[in-house]
Amino acid sequence: MAAVCPRRSARLWPPVAELAVTIAMDVQAPVPERLTEATLESVASFVLSREGVNGPWTLGFRFTTDVDIQRMHLEFMGLDSPTDILTFPYPLFDEAVFGEQDQGSAGGDIVISVEQASTQAEEVGWALLDELLFLSIHGMLHLLGWDDHDGPARHAMLGRQEALLRDWKAKVEPDVFDGSLDTVGESKR
Repeated sequence: MAAVCPRRSARLWPPVAELAVTIAMDVQAPVPERLTEATLESVASFVLSREGVNGPWTLGFRFTTDVDIQRMHLEFMGLDSPTDILTFPYPLFDEAVFGEQDQGSAGGDIVISVEQASTQAEEVGWALLDELLFLSIHGMLHLLGWDDHDGPARHAMLGRQEALLRDWKAKVEPDVFDGSLDTVGESKR
């Protein structure tokens, strides 16, 4: 007797919500003009899709100074020093730190020091825009549960960030950036 395979439906049940990304951008320090909400939405959609996520996502990005991020670092983590990035996942906080938290949406606020990013970009030999996007991806990976508190985990996370940034840049249509994005190579991290 032959086995009968049920007909596969084109619809998944239950239905899977499409990925929908909403971006808020708060700029408190000078950033490259190519760093826009559209750029961040493109990167975020790419990263979240590659990481297998779906549904609604709300992400707030603040690009700020060392003074501001040091104040937040002290307030939220008890550390009185500037850092390159802080990530605040929803719904661990009752309200967004600065963005617009949408109830029922995953995501969080990502705060990046432009001054720290500039120093790090020089150290690794790439453009400030690349470092700001690299750190944005870092924050998104934290929101997805990645951790970098020990050597092997940090190495894996940094490698994933580099791969995602490189792949996103290879995918971006040339007219988005007029082909002017700097090449991401192997970093010196």
